[in-house]
Amino acid sequence: MTLGTSRKFRRCGLGSLLVERVVDVIREEREECGALYLHVITYNLGAIRLYERMGFARVKEIKDYYTINSVNYDCFLYARYFHGNRGHKTTFGVLYDLASSIIRKLSYALIPAE
Repeated sequence: MTLGTSRKFRRCGLGSLLVERVVDVIREEREECGALYLHVITYNLGAIRLYERMGFARVKEIKDYYTINSVNYDCFLYARYFHGNRGHKTTFGVLYDLASSIIRKLSYALIPAE
């Protein structure tokens, strides 16, 4: 899934609406779809917060995924699972995600939102 909004339209709920619509279609019409994946550049804290609030879990970090103006940037791969699919989840993974989420939320409290 690729999603982006122009700066002047950010924080208006457009991203949430678009993601919610895709999630609704998967839940209601696409039983064969077990997961929705997305990539987000690692410094985009607003998008990361949005996706985590919407139930996406960080799967892994990918080095040099994006190239912008000849500069490479890492991304996080996020996933949300549907229809009984547990994807990459193991007991260790669940505990790791929980600990990471707590640490991330504490760090977000120290960094003001854009």
